[in-house]
Amino acid sequence: MAADIQQIAITDALTVHKPARHIAYTVQVSTPTRTWSVNRRYNDFAALDAELRSSTGKETPAPLPPKHWFARTMNDEEKIRQRRVHLEIYLRTILTTKDPRWRQAFGFADFLAVPAQSSKVPDSFSAASWLTEEGAVASLLRTARAALLKRDALARMGDGAGGRAASGDARKALREASSRTEALDVALQALSGLGDGERARRADMVAALRAEVANVGRMAEAGFRPARVPTPPVEAAGPGSSAAAAAPAGRVFGRRAAAQETAETRPLDDRGVVQLQQAKMANQDQQLGVLSGLLQRQRKMGEEIATEIDQQNEMLEHIDAEVTRVGGKMARAKRQMNRLG
Repeated sequence: MAADIQQIAITDALTVHKPARHIAYTVQVSTPTRTWSVNRRYNDFAALDAELRSSTGKETPAPLPPKHWFARTMNDEEKIRQRRVHLEIYLRTILTTKDPRWRQAFGFADFLAVPAQSSKVPDSFSAASWLTEEGAVASLLRTARAALLKRDALARMGDGAGGRAASGDARKALREASSRTEALDVALQALSGLGDGERARRADMVAALRAEVANVGRMAEAGFRPARVPTPPVEAAGPGSSAAAAAPAGRVFGRRAAAQETAETRPLDDRGVVQLQQAKMANQDQQLGVLSGLLQRQRKMGEEIATEIDQQNEMLEHIDAEVTRVGGKMARAKRQMNRLG
């Protein structure tokens, strides 16, 4: 549905007091069939900008307005209005720019709370059906990754139409996997009867799915990059030219090492070697999933620490302003006492 967005506007700026006092901007999104609104603070815009620059490797088409100290903007309606205008320009530029990579990024759709078009997810899960759904989402992600590999293979063969179709299939599967992963996370919170260890294990499974969604999303955004074709060697004149042309371009010291058999591969045929390689890759993917879960938790802790620091800074600024105000009152009172004394 992100491709159907026709208009984005920031219609209001609200002062929100929970969990900490901040300004929330109401972003209104319109498509041919519906209109919805979502509230986002400035830090959300900054996170979106960082994610877009990270996923594309380029600067966004429009800059974010600069960040001001909380105490200076909270009560200044003119500065809030100016920031609201610039944030709206930022979003509209992404929507209307010729390069579609920005508005097609998954972070942009998530920022706008674009609803998933289709995700066949049950309303409630049991402990067993949750695991079944997790396996289905993992299979869907494998399908998306396979479609991207097919896209690259078709692009190498010069089949642009087939590559675009495969890319579309991958993006569709990825969107569905993303929404179903979030549904699994919500359902996990509502599941009862799970021990702490099992709940933590399933939380790691959700984190692994999210990491895979992010990885496949980066593959989808990166597109196909053709390999560089090496320059053929210049043929030398004379009877020895064929031998010179067959020689490798780089310097080679000694003979090229032949592929070595191992105790695992020696009793296997070609099919067995392929299956062994696939098993090793699956094991590596599982280990990567566990590592991704740990990194996700560390990132969440870092974000919570950053939020706490922001809140403490805001409190310190407020205290500083109060101290200045009280100091001024005490100075005036002292001058009055001196005149009376």
